[in-house]
Amino acid sequence: MGIFATMKHIRLSQLALIALATPAVAQSPILGLDSIDVISGWRQADGSQIAAVDIKLEKGWKTYWRVAGGGGVPPQFDWSRSENIARFEIKWPAPKVFYDYGQETIGYKDKFVLPIVFYPIDATKPMNLDGTMDFGVCENVCVPVRSNLSARLPARVTVGKSTIQTALKKQAISGKAAGVTVTNCAFQPIKGGFEIQADLKSNKNFHAKAIGVVEYPSGSDDWLQQQPSKVSQNQLTANAILYAKDVAFIDRSKLRVTVLQNGKAIELLGCS
Repeated sequence: MGIFATMKHIRLSQLALIALATPAVAQSPILGLDSIDVISGWRQADGSQIAAVDIKLEKGWKTYWRVAGGGGVPPQFDWSRSENIARFEIKWPAPKVFYDYGQETIGYKDKFVLPIVFYPIDATKPMNLDGTMDFGVCENVCVPVRSNLSARLPARVTVGKSTIQTALKKQAISGKAAGVTVTNCAFQPIKGGFEIQADLKSNKNFHAKAIGVVEYPSGSDDWLQQQPSKVSQNQLTANAILYAKDVAFIDRSKLRVTVLQNGKAIELLGCS
């Protein structure tokens, strides 16, 4: 049974709403999902709070990175009901690439700690999280999940710092640090969008199964379809098609290419 095909058989009424309150862990009634929790983390000198969402899956199940690949469901957050939260920034750990049912998907298997930095409106006042996370968990079927996430982020208490720091260490490194550069970019207009190609060069050979993931900020109704990467020793070409009828040109400075190989990520921003 294909992964994506199973999604249409799950009614919206079957979405789970799991209320959480730190430090308790909510045991999940959803197939494939063991538990989900907010780790409240610690307050930084600038008033921001480094917290995390801690997802534990049943053995063999996976969830997805910000670019999920074919048939995957990338996580989406809504913190609009929260108190004293001006903005948030997700610190993505490097994902793995999976090949299931003829499709390439990108994500995390068995467990997943996702660090998030929350910035307050007023650093002298408490921050209280009240939001939702929409994501998917998959094995031989896929299940969409909506979880309520709530927590108070204390200013003087540190919770789960070592767990969050371990996840932070798995973030992508810069192209400069990895010795990888973008040597050329090409944008070919097509009906309804653009074909995007980014050529990368490394000071050492890429892994034979390395892939380049192309990202570009556009409208909520737009769609960026990843295409197969090409690898030849220290050369990698990342390809994608951006379907965006209202995008008249590509701003090269906003293009992001992430190389995934050996469980690690290399991130390059902008294009020459």
